[in-house]
Amino acid sequence: MIYYCKAGDQEFKLELITDSTGNTTVKLPDGREWAVDFTRVIGNKHYSMLVDNKSHVVYMNTREGADYQVSIDGQPYSISVETERQHRFAGLTQASAIDSGEIKIKAPMPGLVTIIGVKPGDQVEQGQRIIVLEAMKMENELKAPRQGVIKEIMVSAGQTVEQNKVLLILE
Repeated sequence: MIYYCKAGDQEFKLELITDSTGNTTVKLPDGREWAVDFTRVIGNKHYSMLVDNKSHVVYMNTREGADYQVSIDGQPYSISVETERQHRFAGLTQASAIDSGEIKIKAPMPGLVTIIGVKPGDQVEQGQRIIVLEAMKMENELKAPRQGVIKEIMVSAGQTVEQNKVLLILE
């Protein structure tokens, strides 16, 4: 599975490959790779991570959406993680962004609106989560393509929508 990660000003793509015996390898686009093992050891937040047979203590605290506060061997990190699908949808939304005027935010695929994180009149920032759409049992966050004000919301939580259905208007 491919993930897109951001830690501070560094962005990187990584691929997790699990073989038939359950062994996992992390591979970067430049060809570097590491054998990894990630095991929960205490409660829901403490893990032991082996990277090329070197042990690391990991404490993971989920924040909002795809953002995590992670401590590895006592060193804190703020990491944002997106699946390949989430990354693609974010790119579609951002690619259609314009600097001014109305933007119609449309459903990138058929699905169920599970969360509407804004209301008419709300000021939003670029990249802010505005709607969560569940499709094929995956939650897809739709984010504001630019700063603006929510003009109108055309859907409600719990509503099923078709691809390209206008969900809201940002001005």
